[in-house]
Amino acid sequence: MNRINLDAQSSTPPAPEVIEAMRPYLSGNFASAAAAHYSGKQVRKAIERAREQIAAAISASDVEEIIFTGSGTEANNLAIKGILTARKPFGNHVLSTPLDHPSVWFSIQSMISQGFEHGVWEVDAVGRLPGIECLGENLRQDTILASVPVSTPELGIVQPIHAISEWLEREGVALMLDATTAGGWTPLDVATLKPSLMSLSPHRFHGPKGVGILYKRRGVSLVPLMHGGNQEFGLRAGTENVASIVGAGKAFELMSGILDERIENACKLQSFLLREIKSKIPSTGIIGPAPGKDRLSNQLNIVFEGVEGEALMLMTNVRGLDCHTGISCVNRHMES
Repeated sequence: MNRINLDAQSSTPPAPEVIEAMRPYLSGNFASAAAAHYSGKQVRKAIERAREQIAAAISASDVEEIIFTGSGTEANNLAIKGILTARKPFGNHVLSTPLDHPSVWFSIQSMISQGFEHGVWEVDAVGRLPGIECLGENLRQDTILASVPVSTPELGIVQPIHAISEWLEREGVALMLDATTAGGWTPLDVATLKPSLMSLSPHRFHGPKGVGILYKRRGVSLVPLMHGGNQEFGLRAGTENVASIVGAGKAFELMSGILDERIENACKLQSFLLREIKSKIPSTGIIGPAPGKDRLSNQLNIVFEGVEGEALMLMTNVRGLDCHTGISCVNRHMES
């Protein structure tokens, strides 16, 4: 049976160009980047080339603003725990949303035992954050960090991150953007967004698994989670996953050249799929905002009257469709 993948929010297949870029470091040059010999130097060059590709794709001002981790989850942990620990002398209050990825939510929760307080912004029925005047009601003098998901995979909502970023910069509060589900599907220019931190996950836009990206703006201090070697400018000890790092660099390079076209094509497919389903099942409902600028172009979450999501997923799985319910994660956070 030829299966149809409708779960690209979870992961995507690596592009052929990504696989080819990775191949030499899986079957040929397996040296450690820490080695002083020729092969080690070649590996280091490959890692730095990937760093340059990613920095160019998101308009980072310095390649040293790009930190490689083992996953998007690790990038979120390093960002949240690292900056809170570094900024503890200046305050102990952090704000986030009920739509946080678990790696953000539980990273913040883990810091409560160290004296931090967690405030949560409310969202409306489609997951949209309120206007700046309402967001400001939760801001305190000791607020040192605000974490915002660029998008939410279950709802498809794209938050007004430019307006939020400008406001937080005026207030002197660091901004962490979780772009692990938005990267590759919405423009992310850190030169204009100006976040303190931003996490990315290449395997969601045809890059490899086993690598995450943390953008750390120059001058932002982090305390590392892992200790050992001096890899990643002393912020992430451990031998680098060279093949995945090289593949990530290639995925970013490919993405930056076709992002507008990719978004346009995905929007057309999104509208076509919704229209066709509704023509056959008129009672079909959509979770999150309507397709358009407020919704991810590669995401569609629909409901059918009288049909349980889990039962539908099991039935479609038997028939060769890979899809996902996913909404339970959001419900748990909203209840929290």
